[in-house]
Amino acid sequence: MNNKYFGVLSMLLCLSGCATMSKEECKQADWYLKGVEDATQGYPLDRVIEHGKACARVNIVPDMKEYREGHGKGARLYCVPEKGYSEGRNGAAYNNICPAELEPEFLRAYGDGQELYRIQRNIDRMVSEINSSQSQIDSNYSEISQLKYEIVNSRDEQERRYKMRRIDDLERDIRSLGLNADNAARELELFQNDYRIVEAKHRRMGYQ
Repeated sequence: MNNKYFGVLSMLLCLSGCATMSKEECKQADWYLKGVEDATQGYPLDRVIEHGKACARVNIVPDMKEYREGHGKGARLYCVPEKGYSEGRNGAAYNNICPAELEPEFLRAYGDGQELYRIQRNIDRMVSEINSSQSQIDSNYSEISQLKYEIVNSRDEQERRYKMRRIDDLERDIRSLGLNADNAARELELFQNDYRIVEAKHRRMGYQ
């Protein structure tokens, strides 16, 4: 098989894997309902372009009038403060689909949700740092144990000295990693406290 064949195959696999709609969905599509569905999931109006590409495989063209009307209906269902808060809290992107009269309240709630999302990201980052440091500490202790065993059983003085220096280096790393983990743990506690405070504030605001 030549490179041209592989190129065509890769393109076909991408189209099948990335298509927004299956062939059967295209054939049975109610474009008004598809517009409603897409908008309630936060997709912009130009999502229909991707549907058009997917449905071109079966020579079906989206009904733009129906889709646009459905999308407008779905946008009004989507653009409520509760949804804005949920989307912000989950880190979802906002695609500017809200009608002008609904957008201010939606974006205010969306921003409040993002506040919690950012704090959660920091919490996750601190947890990851702690776990990473602890994992490396465990690995270092395991290597030290092995090196000590090898030192006891080695008759090569030069090799023994090298391994003893290696143990010193690993122990220094352990102390440094321990300090990093302790600092991350303190920051984690602060972020967790921030999260509780902000979550309680949002509860009073009626989001939960």
